[in-house]
Amino acid sequence: MKVWEKGKLFGLLNIVDIVVILVVVAAVVGVAAKTSVLRKMVAKSTVSHVSIQVFVDDILPEEAAVPQVGDTVWELSSGQELGAVTDVKVEGHVEKASDAQGNWHMNPVPGRKTVILTLDCHLPSYNRQLRLGTMNIKVGSKITIYSDLYQFESVPIGIEEIK
Repeated sequence: MKVWEKGKLFGLLNIVDIVVILVVVAAVVGVAAKTSVLRKMVAKSTVSHVSIQVFVDDILPEEAAVPQVGDTVWELSSGQELGAVTDVKVEGHVEKASDAQGNWHMNPVPGRKTVILTLDCHLPSYNRQLRLGTMNIKVGSKITIYSDLYQFESVPIGIEEIK
């Protein structure tokens, strides 16, 4: 018996049949894998009550005046609610610069501000990792936060669990 005879594999299946069978098998395997991973994640998930401080650097004074206590903030890529603003600190923006002798100093930058927002959050936690959408929320990671009136690139600088 020939392996490829008259456009058919072993005289039984043609190339279209083989492609359809492979697509169906791949779909079944994909669905099974995805549901088993989701079941494992949901089984180990909890909701953590945390306070997160986010650092928004080098913005205009007019932008720094917009965030208010009580604002609800969301994360841009997932569109999920991050939390409510409980504290707003506005400080002058400083940058590192050298003087004539080559010494480095932190110098204020006129017309620029730094904002530190404290957020009260209830976030899902998977294996002790705070998650928002597909992203882990960690100190030092960049997240884009937004509210009804503003949107900022920010960096979490402190995460504290509230018990």
